[in-house]
Amino acid sequence: MQSLNLITDARFTDDKPNTLHAVKTDQLLIDGLYLKPGQRTGWHKQPDADRAFICVQGTGELVLETIAVGNELRIALSAGAVALAPRGVFHEVVAGAQGMVCSALSKFPVRVIEKG
Repeated sequence: MQSLNLITDARFTDDKPNTLHAVKTDQLLIDGLYLKPGQRTGWHKQPDADRAFICVQGTGELVLETIAVGNELRIALSAGAVALAPRGVFHEVVAGAQGMVCSALSKFPVRVIEKG
């Protein structure tokens, strides 16, 4: 069993958000997601599974692309908030002025499709 303390083991990087696998089994993936102020994960989707985000420190947003092209649903994240990126929906996580630490949960294996 793997273990990671999302706060004390935080590993931020200057150039892009950092993702660390906290727990990975043959069915489940729990990541630690570290974003400095203003960092973005970039638009992507998981076509095979939902992905839940739990904010544990800081602030930011989960931005979901809606059915109408160019429209977005912005979900505010702060410590304790939980938000869902549904399977097959393009989304990105954007850190606020304080930066943000999230846990991201999904079934494993995870297939990611980048938008672009």
